[in-house]
Amino acid sequence: MSRDPAALAANEEPRVVAEVQRAAVRQLLAGGPFAESLHILLVSVVAALVWNSLPLGVTGGWVGAVTAAALLRTWWRLRVRRRAPSTEEVLRGIRLTVTGVGLAWGVGAAMAIPALQPHEGALVLVVVTGIIAGATSTLVGDRRSFRYLLITTLAPLPFGILLQGQGRFNVIATVLIALFALGMDRVHRRGYRNFAERVRGGVLLERSTQEVARQHAYLDALIASTPVAIAVLDDQRAVRSVNAAFETLFGYSAAEVVGAGIDGLIVPEAFRSESSDLETRVRGGEIVRVEVERMRKDGRRIQVRLSAAAVKAAADGALVALYEDISDRKAAEAAMREARDLAERVARARSAFLANMSHEIRTPMNAVLGFVELVLDTELAPEQRRALELVRTSSEALLTILNDILDYSKIEAEHLELESIPFDLPKVIHATATLLAVRAREKHLELTVDVPPDVPQVVRGDPTRVRQVLMNLIGNAIKFTDQGEVDVSAGVLQRDSDGAAVQFRVRDTGIGISAEQLGTIFQEFTQADASMTRRYGGTGLGLAISRRLVALMGGELAVTSEVGRGSEFSFALTFPLEAGTQATARAAVSLGGRRLLVVDDNETNRRILRDMLGAEGMAVHEASRADTGMEALRRASRSGTPYDLAILDAQMPDQDGFTLATAIRADRALAETRLLILTSAGQRGDGERCRQLGIQAYLTKPIARADLVEAVGTVLAGTASAPGAADLVTRHSIAESRHALRILLAEDNLVNQQVATAMLLKRGHQVDVVSNGREAVDAVAAEGYDVILMDIQMPEMDGFEATEKIRALPQGRTLPIIALTAHALSGERERCLERGMSGYLAKPFKAHDLFAAVEGRGAQPADTAAAPIPAVDLVAFRRTMEEAGAAEAVDGILETFVATLPQRLEALVTAAAGTEADPLQRAAHAFRSAAGTIGAGSLAALLEDVERAARDGDLAAARDKLERVRGEAQAALDYLRTATKGGRDA
Repeated sequence: MSRDPAALAANEEPRVVAEVQRAAVRQLLAGGPFAESLHILLVSVVAALVWNSLPLGVTGGWVGAVTAAALLRTWWRLRVRRRAPSTEEVLRGIRLTVTGVGLAWGVGAAMAIPALQPHEGALVLVVVTGIIAGATSTLVGDRRSFRYLLITTLAPLPFGILLQGQGRFNVIATVLIALFALGMDRVHRRGYRNFAERVRGGVLLERSTQEVARQHAYLDALIASTPVAIAVLDDQRAVRSVNAAFETLFGYSAAEVVGAGIDGLIVPEAFRSESSDLETRVRGGEIVRVEVERMRKDGRRIQVRLSAAAVKAAADGALVALYEDISDRKAAEAAMREARDLAERVARARSAFLANMSHEIRTPMNAVLGFVELVLDTELAPEQRRALELVRTSSEALLTILNDILDYSKIEAEHLELESIPFDLPKVIHATATLLAVRAREKHLELTVDVPPDVPQVVRGDPTRVRQVLMNLIGNAIKFTDQGEVDVSAGVLQRDSDGAAVQFRVRDTGIGISAEQLGTIFQEFTQADASMTRRYGGTGLGLAISRRLVALMGGELAVTSEVGRGSEFSFALTFPLEAGTQATARAAVSLGGRRLLVVDDNETNRRILRDMLGAEGMAVHEASRADTGMEALRRASRSGTPYDLAILDAQMPDQDGFTLATAIRADRALAETRLLILTSAGQRGDGERCRQLGIQAYLTKPIARADLVEAVGTVLAGTASAPGAADLVTRHSIAESRHALRILLAEDNLVNQQVATAMLLKRGHQVDVVSNGREAVDAVAAEGYDVILMDIQMPEMDGFEATEKIRALPQGRTLPIIALTAHALSGERERCLERGMSGYLAKPFKAHDLFAAVEGRGAQPADTAAAPIPAVDLVAFRRTMEEAGAAEAVDGILETFVATLPQRLEALVTAAAGTEADPLQRAAHAFRSAAGTIGAGSLAALLEDVERAARDGDLAAARDKLERVRGEAQAALDYLRTATKGGRDA
């Protein structure tokens, strides 16, 4: 394992510093007695030259001082060699002895110079400076030793020179000594730096050499000990080296293979061309990994995994090849293939047997069931009908047992394959519960289904198996419950952009399961106890199959229960999310303000319908009996405020829904009433019966809220049908009529993004989200969309500017753009339409209003937020009429206005289409007068503008305001319907 050079140098720094000190000591002690004797010789020569010029005492003292200092240094050096003290002690001794020598020279020269002639003084200075110059090399290993010598030798000299005299010569000599000292210090500093770097480099080089040797040893040991055979080849495919594993695998010793060609050693003759091709690929820079056949020394063939690569650091074209013995794995694979082939043959035989058995049993069973159904549709005596019903029930039970056995056999054989297709999860849950609603109804049980809006609509999975598990659990719950309810629910445990984990629960108020029986409830052919088998019937396979199916889908079926209080079965499945493929609902109208009568004997059902449709703005009235419902319909008709729709329960104790529908159609005053039948269990022929009675919709309970709202909207969008000509709305027609839209949502608020996206995805539409107008323009330019939801206030580019730029694009000229804004003030709608938008939706909005806007169903919804001025000021109008003493005429006037508004609007549009201004002016004036009378101020103001433009002859300006007139007229109409209708019929 290699180490970073920088890290290596940093780690070695303390060692380098110590080595520099040791090298300095060696250098400082290297001179020996010769260096000291040189000082004695030099001082003796100087003394001889100036003997006649100096007093004897000064000469003798100087020579003696230098000699003593040199001898002392020699004695200390010899002592150090015997004692081997520490580096620090040696450096201190060197510095002291150097200081002694320097003082002897410096002080002696300073005392001698005043008495000497200038040329003699110069001679002394030359000797002293020569000693200093020599010390730059002899003392190069220690800066402090050199500085001590430099200071002690040169510092006294200026004093001696100035004592000799203070002439120009003396001053110059003093300055030169100072400059010389500085120069020598710099020379020594440079020399010391070079010395230290040289020592440092030597240390690091030695350490690097050791590290390289260690790494080489490590790599050699690694290669030698690796269990994979390794061979290094040169550019001639000759073996350079191999490891021990190579010797073991192929049976050669290293001496036998080194220098020999690899092909001749281990590559069979038939594979040498392939081996050459592999080498070419490796030398081309590719790392080759293949499974090949190679040959041992004894001739035995073995299967190996060959990995080969070029050694990039080698300039001579070396290759490294690794051989891994895979003979055992190949043998195991061959055995597994044989076992798999055998298992597949057995599975095919079992599948063929199951298919044949299924065919042989189902074929006659289909005939039995088919003919029983045909016979049951004929006139039969009661005893005959009971016998045939028993035959049908027994046949269906036998078919259920057969299906259970077949499914269990497939699961046991691991032959059951799960589908992965997009499907509507809430619809599967509702549809499954609906299939079992008849059984619940027969036992007088309440079957409820709770699927909250956050449950994803379109997911990917196996709807058949999900339905099968739910069918089994709900069926068991109904079977083992004699009174109370069965509740089916689904909820989201976790959700992200890719998928959602959904928890399914089936709870009942039945007999429950004891703690002892819970441990065996999922075993095959097992129920809670033997008595249950006799009482309730069944094979005991249902829960076992359900548990295995849930496990195959990635979940776990669990149960909690208490004897006498009921049970709860639950499981969680994770589904990938998928943009659903729904279709646009049939043309519908806004439900706000519509009058509805619900006729149902069950209070819970009436409450559910009231909550579902009341939330859409409908005025829901109720009747608990058929006769009271009939009277409510007649009373509303006589008062001039007939119901827009009547929802009838098919099963009521005194008079069922079909009988009531017959009576309604027989009453000429009620013949135009739209009818919707709700039934707990559909019967054969119900659809045709509905068509004959002119019933517009036929739905089964339990009904999903979305389907109910869709069906009601579809019915209200159509016209009352004559008997025999009704276009019947059912669950299937609703599901088939929707069309998935691709919608672009431009909204900068994250919460608003999530709300709108969740609603639209639930509806089955595909939604792309952007956070500002600029991104919206780019998205439209890059992709195709069916409709855009455009927030008005956004960063970078607001909704109005984005709309203008989108309209400038070829694909954006006719693209529907719905404005989203929290400014639901008067005039906001007009402002949005003037800026090029197609519609308007005020926040917060209801899901139904959002769907109506994006799917183009009827008029755009009115402002949902409170506005300062209502569409019609009814309070002021009633007050005016009361002051005039005509309060009783208010309702009649309003009803007349509502009834004539469509004709007035049509007359206005027809006049605008002409070329004459007078008809348009008269139509606008008449319409404005009526609107102003009842207090529709905004509508009257718009009509006044139209009238003025027509009077001025500006037909184009008048036509431009027609769209706004339509919107305001619709707002007034909706307001009047909501404000003047409501209440409750008993």
